[in-house]
Amino acid sequence: MAHELTIRANGFAEIAWSGETPWHGLGQKLPEDADIETWRKAAGLDWQIERKNVHYFDDSGNAHQFKGQNVLYRSDNNAPMSVVSDRYKIVQPEQVLDFFKKLAENQGFKLHTAGSLKGGKRIWALAETGQVANVINGDPIARYVLLATSYDRGMATNIRVVCANTLAMSNYDEQNMVSIPHNTDFIAESIHQQLGFTRTSFDKFINNAKFLVSKQVNTNAFNYFMQNLLGKQELIDDDGQSSITKNRAYKKILELFDGGAIGSDISGINGTRWQLLNAVTEYVDHHSPNRNTDSRLNSAWFSKGANMKTEALELITAM
Repeated sequence: MAHELTIRANGFAEIAWSGETPWHGLGQKLPEDADIETWRKAAGLDWQIERKNVHYFDDSGNAHQFKGQNVLYRSDNNAPMSVVSDRYKIVQPEQVLDFFKKLAENQGFKLHTAGSLKGGKRIWALAETGQVANVINGDPIARYVLLATSYDRGMATNIRVVCANTLAMSNYDEQNMVSIPHNTDFIAESIHQQLGFTRTSFDKFINNAKFLVSKQVNTNAFNYFMQNLLGKQELIDDDGQSSITKNRAYKKILELFDGGAIGSDISGINGTRWQLLNAVTEYVDHHSPNRNTDSRLNSAWFSKGANMKTEALELITAM
């Protein structure tokens, strides 16, 4: 059973998707042409975030207001999300989906996945842009837009232009990411103008990927890369030894790099920097230590795993 995907008391999973069945098999499958209102209900995002002033009772039973502080809670089940100040700006689930509705109308984007984590404290939506390119024959890369926000003060509202297999493109070009702190209004039209939806930034990423395909990685380069990558991560050793080769992550990434990764059979990528980047990505997305698969999703997209993929891309490009 998934523990971070929001599951209601009646068993309804707050996630909807189109296309291939996702890793967990939960949620509602929708046709590609489903409208935004259908997505909102199927993804379980048909609620709002409400806010009320924080009050407390003293030992005598007298009520007092904590001025300037508010509790955020879901309108459908009154579940508390967090306590925030008056300056906090709420981005409603409806606003997230409306952001993609306008992209669908103006640029032909299609929603791919939408849902919530941690009881609704974090929500996201992922849309296809329709742009696809081959890094090498048989290795197509698709471009997506990911929007996520939180109600537990865990992160700002982030909108990223990403690639399906790495989700790292946003860190390759500053035009591919907009981060909006929760003390700032969410204005969709302004974000549309800031983000790099043009083909130019996507072409830059593909050209960089082709450069990585052209560069082989020998043993010394692999060990140098892994030492720099894992040296900044929390290490888990099999027997308490400090050698990088004893590290579980090192062993798994090496196994994936040596031909165990998805797509390793594609001609021309074996032993290249591109293969190494994809080995790290597959490790983060499918093999890194987490309590469960949806916890891994949260990490891979929004926290420790996302940082590791960003670091890997920067290190590999600079090798």
